[in-house]
Amino acid sequence: MFPRALAFVVIFSSILLSACSAQQNLGEETWYQVDSKNFRIITNGDPEAVKTLSRDLERYRAVALHLLGTGKSSHKLTIYAAADRQSYAGLVGDELAEMTNGLFDTTAEGSYALVNLDGRGGKRELKAREFLFHEYTHFLSYNGNTTHYPYWYSEGFAEFMSTMTFSPDGRYQLGAIPAERAMTLLYTSPMPLKQLLRATTTNTSDDDKARVYASGWMLTDWLIMQSGKVDQFKKYVKAYNNGADPVDALERTFGVKLADVQKQYEAMFQNGQFNLVSGSVPKDFHGVDPTVQQLSKRHAIAQVARFLVQSGYNLDSLHALVQYARAQGVDSPELTAAQAEAETRVGNYQHAEQLLATIPPRERNKFWYQTVDAWLGLTQQINTAKPQRDRAALKEARDKFVYLVNNDTDLASNWYGLAMSMQMLGYPRAKYMDMLEQAYLRAPRQVHIAQWLAMELYAQKDAEYFTRVAKPLLLELSSQDDYDQMKAMLKEMQPKASGKVRETTRLAQKDG
Repeated sequence: MFPRALAFVVIFSSILLSACSAQQNLGEETWYQVDSKNFRIITNGDPEAVKTLSRDLERYRAVALHLLGTGKSSHKLTIYAAADRQSYAGLVGDELAEMTNGLFDTTAEGSYALVNLDGRGGKRELKAREFLFHEYTHFLSYNGNTTHYPYWYSEGFAEFMSTMTFSPDGRYQLGAIPAERAMTLLYTSPMPLKQLLRATTTNTSDDDKARVYASGWMLTDWLIMQSGKVDQFKKYVKAYNNGADPVDALERTFGVKLADVQKQYEAMFQNGQFNLVSGSVPKDFHGVDPTVQQLSKRHAIAQVARFLVQSGYNLDSLHALVQYARAQGVDSPELTAAQAEAETRVGNYQHAEQLLATIPPRERNKFWYQTVDAWLGLTQQINTAKPQRDRAALKEARDKFVYLVNNDTDLASNWYGLAMSMQMLGYPRAKYMDMLEQAYLRAPRQVHIAQWLAMELYAQKDAEYFTRVAKPLLLELSSQDDYDQMKAMLKEMQPKASGKVRETTRLAQKDG
């Protein structure tokens, strides 16, 4: 028998999934930039509707920061808002477009969110708002820290927060049933708790990921609204980050038996009713009036190309975009630089050099040129056998990264490139590690940066600092060999760690 409340949500929502049609050329679209205090939205959707979403997103941010007790970051988040599934597929590819309605990623070049404004049906603006709230919850949870949350909670909490609504009297409401997750629960059944607690992105099949989202939402709702275990959850997360088995950690930190939680979990599904909670939007929040600017074809195409290269989701669209820009006479030096970056990433260094050589000298003082040029020179040397490396070229790359660091201190990739060039030039470990640490502080979740720092700390036998870097890194490593190696190193170093936290010179994250 279907739970009544869940069935009600499904029946009165549009739940038919629309298949992706053939991808259109993204260059043919009209693109806008919608700016508010904390968000920059690049969209080919209705700019007035996106302005409304931007206002809601600012309000959501204020409430979420208040509820989470999170510091206010001064960094503006860029969001790419695709008007429909066709243009969304153009940005991420058909496969991801079939499986997702939004994505969030944090990279050494910065964080971004992506959302399909059209969703999979239902009320367009409501769905888009839910997707944006979901993705921004990930940003608030993970930006600038190394804390890892279990897969079920990471997605479940984002789903829980995504249903936030606002009333004209300055209040918010939380706890509604996400329609799409209700549909999943009804048609597939909740995932057994033991399986859900141990689920990861790597051990969960694509078919089961929707069940993790839905079941994770229901378990998160139980945790926040019913369990009375929110304080114990902090200990659970700590145990999880220290490598404890998720099931054993839950029983130990919550002081419960899994079978008892399973009964409550199943009862929630059978009952199908969920409580709502409301509160006031923080008094210091002031509404915003986002600005809208239609981007020129030339600038819009360069922006979209930059995203395609940065994300790497659908580089096939880049070729079509470039061909369109050339045919229409709207190509630009910035688009050429994006092409060169893509060629560098796949190892076509000669073609990348040829592309950069066509950029007029007057444009070469721009950061987008300087960054691509510096990484091209360094990447060429990294992929050259050590005896054949060109020391003069390495020094030139180092100097370019010094310039970038001095002019944009917030970007982790600038510090990372400087650290690599210094190491390859034979600088003392302490010198290039200072640069590497600065990269890590700005992008602590980037595996390649954290892994290198961990290896250097291991070589220095710095047990305390190594442990702080290696433990969260274990939860990021996708290679079994890398995981086994890091775990063995951690085990070896653990007896040497006194438990005393090592004081280091760290550049604090800027707060607004």
